[in-house]
Amino acid sequence: MLGAEIERLRSLDGIKWTKEADDVLPAWVADMDFESPPAVKAAMQAVIDRGDFGYNLVTRDQLVTTWGDWQEQHFGWRPPEDECKVFTATLNTLSMTLEMMTEPGDGVVLFTPIYHPFRAITEESGRRIVDVPLDGPDWHLDAERFESIIDDNTKIVLFCNPHNPLGRVFDQDELAGFVDVCLRHDLLVIADEIWCDLTHEPKHLPLAHHFPAIAERSVTLGSASKSFSLAGLRTSVAHLGDPRVRAAFDALPGHFVGAPNTLGAEATHAAWTQCQPWLDQVKQQLTANRDHLLARIASDLPGVTMHTPEATYLAWMDFVDTSIATDPAEAILERGRVSLHAGSKFSPAWASHVRLNFATSPAILDQIIDRIASTL
Repeated sequence: MLGAEIERLRSLDGIKWTKEADDVLPAWVADMDFESPPAVKAAMQAVIDRGDFGYNLVTRDQLVTTWGDWQEQHFGWRPPEDECKVFTATLNTLSMTLEMMTEPGDGVVLFTPIYHPFRAITEESGRRIVDVPLDGPDWHLDAERFESIIDDNTKIVLFCNPHNPLGRVFDQDELAGFVDVCLRHDLLVIADEIWCDLTHEPKHLPLAHHFPAIAERSVTLGSASKSFSLAGLRTSVAHLGDPRVRAAFDALPGHFVGAPNTLGAEATHAAWTQCQPWLDQVKQQLTANRDHLLARIASDLPGVTMHTPEATYLAWMDFVDTSIATDPAEAILERGRVSLHAGSKFSPAWASHVRLNFATSPAILDQIIDRIASTL
């Protein structure tokens, strides 16, 4: 099943399958069990076969154009190439932008529960978290609540679109309300859009494309890492739409910002130019897994609820009406031998939740669900 066989997975050195004991099934980190596309491996193998390990910038220098081609083909948006830059990782871009465009004590908006490195980066940089909670079960983005919580020292928004861990694809009306608040309060938006390809029903709406007024106050992060299982190859692209951000990056010393290595660039280029059929197959399997998980929750996990994710391969599950509500992730690890991300990592208010990665084979997914059921 797309390489998600238990024997292959147990042979890997990646953190997902080595962090816990051998009897634990991992479903925590956002890393697919599916093997990367054959064309990606062939592109990297060609570099190895040539022994082409010198200062090779050819493919790296094509990535902005390649990303633009991909965005235009799928979402009708072609970010201006002179406003884009290649980076090693999306969090690298986010962290540097936060450091350059804010001061310690400035407010940073997080729509919680949120991808936990956003919290860590904000806290470690000495900035102040402005927590704007999203409410279940539909996790709607409420612009009035957003505006009521921010203050005069709020400077920036870390915006996950589609949302991790909720799997929301925010609709046109939600985004319009959000953009209106950002414009009126002169907020800079860092839009993490790396999940854009992995939608199930509604199509992803690039913020800078559908709302041109916010493009000049935004940074959009892009990568092939989630869509094509390439996270360890450390390659990303960003549209630096805000001229203040572009100027800040341009003012840095020439070698201050890192760049992808040759293999990361080759893999990303191959993914965006040759691997659409593979992605189509993966998306079909992810939607089937999502629907199967929902059915099994309804039939076999009493007291557990889950909003249907519109994007990603992540399930946000609530155990508040079960006997393990206090710390479900810990109980499931100890008694069920399944490793999940605790909801408290995404915000302290969500301790009864877990995040489950369902990007695996149906057989492994059923084992995970069976073990959770036995824990309950």
